[in-house]
Amino acid sequence: MGSLQSLIGPHRLDALGAWAVTGILIGGVGRFAAGGHFDWAVLTALLVAIAVTVPVATRDLETTVPAELLGLVAVPVLVRAFGGFPQITPFLVIAGVALLLAVVLDACTSLTMTPRFATVFVVIVTMAVAGVWAVSIYATDTLLGTTFLNGQTELMWDLVTATAAGIVAGVVFELYFERSARIARLRVSGADSSEFDQPDASLPGNGTHHRIAARALQAVLGVIAAFALVQGNVTLFVNSGGPLAITFLPALFRREYGYGMNTGLVLWITVASTLHAAGAFELYEAFGWYDSLAHAVSASLVAGVGYAIARAVERHSGAVDFNREFRATFVVLFVLAMGVGWEILEFASGGVASMIGGEAVLAQHGTSDIVNDLVFNTIGALIVAGWSTAHFEGLAARLTGRVGRLTSSE
Repeated sequence: MGSLQSLIGPHRLDALGAWAVTGILIGGVGRFAAGGHFDWAVLTALLVAIAVTVPVATRDLETTVPAELLGLVAVPVLVRAFGGFPQITPFLVIAGVALLLAVVLDACTSLTMTPRFATVFVVIVTMAVAGVWAVSIYATDTLLGTTFLNGQTELMWDLVTATAAGIVAGVVFELYFERSARIARLRVSGADSSEFDQPDASLPGNGTHHRIAARALQAVLGVIAAFALVQGNVTLFVNSGGPLAITFLPALFRREYGYGMNTGLVLWITVASTLHAAGAFELYEAFGWYDSLAHAVSASLVAGVGYAIARAVERHSGAVDFNREFRATFVVLFVLAMGVGWEILEFASGGVASMIGGEAVLAQHGTSDIVNDLVFNTIGALIVAGWSTAHFEGLAARLTGRVGRLTSSE
């Protein structure tokens, strides 16, 4: 297992290289500002600010981010300065910012994370920022009458590009961590999840009532799926049969892993699944608020999964330590990233349907629908991050010991 903090240390020659790269970046800020590219000037200035944080915090000019890592992050800035690849370079810079931020947080705060988790964090942040960018640009066009976006297709290709950039950056950073001689290898044994078992918080209501309501909703989903099968409606069958299968996951976990999920959480999963399945009966089109409700509820579950993963990683390894603020931030970023991934899946579904004919299994309804989904995904995430993480402590404890790949750098 690797230590991210071991990247930081006093190295005179390496520091000279890091300061040389920082000087080039400062020159890039001036070049972009003089050319009227103020967005790039801000992005590059952000890289400079993060790069100088470590020597400023340690009051030692020889203690810097590794020169080769800073140089790697600076590559897309230099490419863009010479006019190359304007679509993908912004997201590569965002990925670099995320990585440098992870390194600096590890070095200068109580947060600690392994290189493997840092690369996952880079991908999640890049996708999440793309989602925030989409919402911001749409809001600017709507409120100020600008025309930054030229339609749904352009927006979706930007999200696809951002996701690809995040994945490519994550792979490159992972290769760097594997080969860097500065990564100290630690021997940290996984924690026994039984140490952390806590009673899972319940949603309001009696357990028996939760089970009855969940079974009733499963019956509704079963009827919808059967109706779709009789009618030969593939789209409706996928949008009802899939959610119905999801509602049986708690029973599968109980049988295969001995994890008896809280009945309130089981009902929560079933309600979210039913909302999406019922929406296939044109409820999305009939009621403008229905899609927002369905996305907020389902996003709250995705947020809970993100929280459980972060907590499980933290519990699994003594080399990882998060505070409450970081966990809440990670939950929101995780949901935004998953939301972007879902929109890409819908976009791909439409593309496949246009090539082979027929109706898209997962449909998008324009730019406003995409942005609305991302906004209400975020609302669901904020609710969980602020008030409902206790519901997922049991799941986090059960995942402990199964997240070794997120903590290892081997």
